[in-house]
Amino acid sequence: MGNSQPRLAFAGVTVDFGATRALDDIRFEVQPGEIIGLLGHNGAGKSTLLNVATGVIGATEGSFSVDGAEVERKLSPRDAARMGITVIHQEPALAPNMSVLDNLFLAREQPRSAERTALAEQALETVGADLPFDMPVEALGLGERQLVDLARGLLAGEMKVLMLDEPTAALGKAETEALHALIRDFASRGVSVLYVSHRLPDILEVCTRIVVLRGGRVVVDGAAGEFTPARLAEALVPDLRSLDFTHVEAGAEVLRYDAPGGAIDAREGEVVGLFGMAGGEQFDIAARLAGAAGSPHEYTLCGARVRFSSPARAIRRGVFFVPQDRDTEGLIASESGRDNVMLPWYGTGPSRGWWVSAKTGAEVYERARSALDVRGPSGDAEVGQFSGGNRQKHLLARWLYPQKPVLLVLAQPTQGVDVGAKLDIVEGVRAAAHSGAAVIVASSESDEIASMCDRAYIVLGDRMVEIPRTQNFNEELLASLLSLAEPAADSIPQTT
Repeated sequence: MGNSQPRLAFAGVTVDFGATRALDDIRFEVQPGEIIGLLGHNGAGKSTLLNVATGVIGATEGSFSVDGAEVERKLSPRDAARMGITVIHQEPALAPNMSVLDNLFLAREQPRSAERTALAEQALETVGADLPFDMPVEALGLGERQLVDLARGLLAGEMKVLMLDEPTAALGKAETEALHALIRDFASRGVSVLYVSHRLPDILEVCTRIVVLRGGRVVVDGAAGEFTPARLAEALVPDLRSLDFTHVEAGAEVLRYDAPGGAIDAREGEVVGLFGMAGGEQFDIAARLAGAAGSPHEYTLCGARVRFSSPARAIRRGVFFVPQDRDTEGLIASESGRDNVMLPWYGTGPSRGWWVSAKTGAEVYERARSALDVRGPSGDAEVGQFSGGNRQKHLLARWLYPQKPVLLVLAQPTQGVDVGAKLDIVEGVRAAAHSGAAVIVASSESDEIASMCDRAYIVLGDRMVEIPRTQNFNEELLASLLSLAEPAADSIPQTT
């Protein structure tokens, strides 16, 4: 890497939360222009390290430096920005009801109007964003909001270090490629990049070096070219087991849903995928099945016609839903892990045949925790104290263990979790199917569908095709989606 002064250096950074050591003597350097893939299983310490560098929390011991300027105390986020550190989260930290222009200068020094406009134009042009200044941020797509957040980071001064926390988790292929091109452009200008992601192909595609954390310590540090996806998975989870994808003979039909492109069905014992583009129709179908959509849709459940106007009505018929956004639509951050799992079931009346007491709830929670290998603090701790993958396991446990589902509907259930947690979730879902449930998995990730589904429907607009599970299931999912998209492109009227 040469003898140049590192842009960013961690020197013995240690962080304790009570008796729990989240980071233990972290030491590594990042040179100008390097793109570091920072990996680790859920709870390994990745977000904690970013939080130290951006002033969210202080280190218990050790320090870090930017261009040789050592930081031994807790920074404020504004101090970190002035030092040239910018962080972009999966969901950008913007004010949704404010305009693009107002967000760019939010909590920043306010220049005169003409200068403000010129600076904003320059920052947006640098990140490749052509957006109206007066447009509310809530009207933008996720990729566009990330660009506004990046431009906002540029306005804080010279960007020296760019930290990205799961930036592509909810992006489609085209948006991901555009973001990667922008990251390379920043790196070519000398910006050092720390890229946190569970999407291993993204890490291998854009990063020049990979650092892996395990148990709060650096366990792997090497050039990205030395890794394959299999070797990277082994570095993340050394004892990673293989999934026994046992086929179960499907039972009676549980679901029949009439979509514009044809009928979708699912039987007892099956895990059926709905695969399409990012933000596509597959997610609308999943929400309608669970009564979580604005417009209810009638379909057949176990031979009876149903039309759910709310999730509560669907739950009473055994239709359980795990939404795509676990933190805002699924979990209550201020409640304990145990209560988040048991909340819908406390006080279940005698008409349902059983009553969930605190004692029973604790027993069910511990059984769920063991089955899904939930790691972290005790069940009495707020669920927000658990890592992302373990929070996702709590949400899944809510609908698997207190009561068995008739129809389990999942929207991208393994999004943003590490390979070990993903395997735990897949095994839990398939165990539910083996117990007689029908499972629907809606996703825009072909590898997610291929990892857990017996077959899948490709959904694009009013077109749909069914794909059976084969040895090349993942590749066939992608090829089928592309072939469905081609007629749509051909049908666009040509102008002369």
